[in-house]
Amino acid sequence: MHKLQYILYRICVNVIGIGFTSLIMEKVNVQSYTALISAALILTFFQAFLRPLLFFLTLPFQILSLGIGYMVINSLLLLLTANFIEGLQVGGFWTAFLGAIVISLVNLIFDGFSSRSSVKVFYHKGN
Repeated sequence: MHKLQYILYRICVNVIGIGFTSLIMEKVNVQSYTALISAALILTFFQAFLRPLLFFLTLPFQILSLGIGYMVINSLLLLLTANFIEGLQVGGFWTAFLGAIVISLVNLIFDGFSSRSSVKVFYHKGN
């Protein structure tokens, strides 16, 4: 997958993740499709550029918290995205934390089926 295709793939998965999160969580509201797409664009940008920097800066905390700090960073990025996009409302930090978990799970599911996935599934037909 080329870099541009991968970026578009990430944006589409974030659209699905944010949309699904807004469907199952009542404190995450998306007012329109343009707000949803804009939020996915901004969140993808933050995930590509801010998340690695924040992860590096908080590396000792990441190690001590056994990775929970990574979800805190994702929560803060979701809250930051909601501050930039007028049509996206997130009800607070814990709502953003749960929303980041849902978005991460959606990303995990889609990454399992992508062509960049290193997961291989083999099965054996019976005799």
